[in-house]
Amino acid sequence: MVLLGAWAFDTSSATGGSLRNVDVAGRDVGGLEEDAIAEEVARAAVDFADTRVRIETGTSTTIRSTAAELSLAIDQRATIADVLDEGRDGNSALRPLAWARSFVSPYEVPLTYTIRVDQLAVVLAAKEGRAARQPVEPSIVSSPEAVEFRRGESGRALDAEKVAERLLDAARAGEDPITVEVEPDERAPQVSEAEARALADEAEALTAEPFIVNVAGKTVRFEVPELRAWLGSSIGSSGIELTIDEERIGASLRDRVGSLGAAEPRSASFDLVFGAVRITPAVVGVSCCAADAPKAIADGLRAGSRVIEVQPKRTEPDLTTAEAEALNIREPVGTLTEWKGQPQVKSFTTYFDPGQPRVINIRRIADLVRGTLVLPGDTFSINERVGPRTAEKGFVLAGAISDGEHVEEIGGGVSQFATTMFNAAFFAGLPFEEYQAHSEYFDRYPRGREATMGYEHPDVRWTNDTPHGILVWTSSTDTSVTVTLYSTQYAFGQQTGQSESRSGPCTAVVTQRTITYPDGRTAVDEFRARYRDPGVPRCA
Repeated sequence: MVLLGAWAFDTSSATGGSLRNVDVAGRDVGGLEEDAIAEEVARAAVDFADTRVRIETGTSTTIRSTAAELSLAIDQRATIADVLDEGRDGNSALRPLAWARSFVSPYEVPLTYTIRVDQLAVVLAAKEGRAARQPVEPSIVSSPEAVEFRRGESGRALDAEKVAERLLDAARAGEDPITVEVEPDERAPQVSEAEARALADEAEALTAEPFIVNVAGKTVRFEVPELRAWLGSSIGSSGIELTIDEERIGASLRDRVGSLGAAEPRSASFDLVFGAVRITPAVVGVSCCAADAPKAIADGLRAGSRVIEVQPKRTEPDLTTAEAEALNIREPVGTLTEWKGQPQVKSFTTYFDPGQPRVINIRRIADLVRGTLVLPGDTFSINERVGPRTAEKGFVLAGAISDGEHVEEIGGGVSQFATTMFNAAFFAGLPFEEYQAHSEYFDRYPRGREATMGYEHPDVRWTNDTPHGILVWTSSTDTSVTVTLYSTQYAFGQQTGQSESRSGPCTAVVTQRTITYPDGRTAVDEFRARYRDPGVPRCA
């Protein structure tokens, strides 16, 4: 009764931990909580990882490694569970006696080991190196005359599962270092010669006659030698399988078919012919061949077909003819105004003296902008369209204003084109995202209604807020440059006011624009300019 009472008291006090007098791998873990047991087992696992391992293969190759490299390790979770269970399982009537005996001879809990066979296989293959000989599977080989098969060869290499079993046994036996003997196994090919011969016969029959491919009115005939050059074999889940090189099929098809017309698509474009807008129809790109054409040919061969039709590759243009027509670009838009005594009818023209270097730049930037298409909702930017003004683009040195100073620079004078564009958009009622007036007034520009240019800023940017496309058209002569915006008349702008005020040595000009929309409603916006007096470097 005393023994039973002592055992019951001692066992109940160890709830959540191990019983007293429990050892694992020579470490006393008796009476410890689970966390403390885990720490002891983890230390044992770290020590075991460095255990040296030698695998004798019965050949000249001996594999030397460590437990960690071979993925042989202590299973910490299982070992901890065994420690916690020790003394609590088995015949309940004998447990008090085992508990009493533990004071003389402690409970011994063996370590539990684990190994990753997949990782072990990788290490073994690397360690065996050339000493290992993997089996060679049969394959088919083709020539213009026949399709034959190449015999497979047996291999010889260590079996990872067998090695893993021996390593686990040695570890459980407590060997340190661990030495095991495992001879390589003979490994036969997965596929038999009979299977390979049958596939070769099948492939030969499938390619015994020419194969015809029709595409977009062209006919291409592939002869037997070319067909057989596409053949090969692979080992799959169902054995040896016929492969047909679709990449080579595609290359042969493109080479034999050649051109099918315009390979690259061309978007619909707009031009002006005798003052009328004309659409150059879009062109769909047609080339050889659709992405699935090689697979269709390979599938046709496998099915025993002799003639198939494949589709050409069709690439739609960014802007189709129908889409271009739907943009309703038909007429000049804007309103009637006057400048320099000349009527400006739904366009705007500014003037200059001929023969100056700046004229070259004005006309050059007009050429680069001509034909720009601005879709509904898009924003037009002169700088994005033209980029930096450089000599390579045809611009020359001419007068310009930089930081309030008169200088010579490549592209000088293009601000006159910016002003012309500004006014065309102003009277078309388009909203501006960016503009900046000159710091100095020149009478060749409408006062308070003009814009300067730089790169990347200042810029002239306006947005097409209409439901129609806008075609930017430019023209120039020796004495003028004109910007006309073609679309369907939507809104139009009018200058309905202008005021000036002094600010030190500068004049502030505020120009009012009233925009009239198709439904009769109006909106008013303002444009601001600050001009410095002659001789003043800049406005405060």
